[in-house]
Amino acid sequence: MKRRSFLAVLVLYLLAGPAAVHEQLHPGEPQPQPEHASGFELSYGDGYRILTVLRPHPEAEQPRRYLLLERGREVPERHRGLPRVRIPVERAVTAAAPLLAQFEILDAPDRVVGHDNTRRIYSEAFRRRSDEGELTTVGEPPQMNIERVVSLDPDVVLINALGPHNETKHKLREAGLPVMVVADWLEDDPLGRAEWLLVAGVLLQRERQAAEYLEEVTSRYNELVEKVRGPLQDTHRPAALLNAPFQGAWSVPGGDSYMARLLKDAGAEYPWSHRGGRGAIHLELESVLGHAADAEIWLNPGTAESTVDLLRLDPRLRAFRALETGQVYNFTARTRPGGANDYFERGALEPHHILADLIHIVHPELLPEHRLRYFRKLR
Repeated sequence: MKRRSFLAVLVLYLLAGPAAVHEQLHPGEPQPQPEHASGFELSYGDGYRILTVLRPHPEAEQPRRYLLLERGREVPERHRGLPRVRIPVERAVTAAAPLLAQFEILDAPDRVVGHDNTRRIYSEAFRRRSDEGELTTVGEPPQMNIERVVSLDPDVVLINALGPHNETKHKLREAGLPVMVVADWLEDDPLGRAEWLLVAGVLLQRERQAAEYLEEVTSRYNELVEKVRGPLQDTHRPAALLNAPFQGAWSVPGGDSYMARLLKDAGAEYPWSHRGGRGAIHLELESVLGHAADAEIWLNPGTAESTVDLLRLDPRLRAFRALETGQVYNFTARTRPGGANDYFERGALEPHHILADLIHIVHPELLPEHRLRYFRKLR
């Protein structure tokens, strides 16, 4: 796919402002498509796009299709039955942290006028908009303030759906608001999760900018994978334990999950890689000890800020080798008071940075100069 360089796009942006990257795709021009994502498809027509969300929620058996119609265009007769959104979107309400990062990467934070919880925002640009009264808190589903959302007159409300009977989604539609379900969080491939940036690119008519960003991310991610793959032929793969006990249960992701894929690409052994599936596996502490007591690395131990915090959870955690050797890391390097954590906000759009962090933790000799971005070692 022939694309202009990122530098060319940046120069246009600096010279003429954000409108300069509102680019129309011309007939016959390559149309950006997801290559790694399994959760959505894009098709292109004259003056419109069709977004098909193949798995809008974990229990979905049917896809959901949306008509993204350029302003001033008539609705195509054969697509009249589809829910539609006018593009480029000028006023969006978001109810998921990665959506903020998508708009910011595409130089459009000013297009988001409402967010579910502005206290949990990490981005400086969006925090500033909130402080200046340009970004309104609308409440988290299912307690979203529908009247407040209506007052913002959004072109689209972007939400996640946990199941088929999403109360917030139905209330928003009953209020006559254009609702779109996004499901980036269901992607198992780290690059596929990042590719949902293409959906924001279509909404903003900045497809080329989105595609160029993703091309760079994909290249850097694959370079890191190759950096690990070669030396690992005769190298030990350290085992990595994930998460921590909570209310009597220890939940770990399945062997086909997002985190399992990242650990594999980082050259780590995952004790539950043989347990297929995307969802969580709920275990007792004794079972986790049996499978991972000798794991060299422990990642993402809940809300723990120190090893002392972990021992307060349960003194038996001292039996884990990683705790004794101090090899425990949490994704809390970029946080703010109020619950903001950039790992959940921008991290999905920067899988190459997350992978680099993990490689440095698991095989520090491969990236000796790397400085952790999203993870930090527990005291």
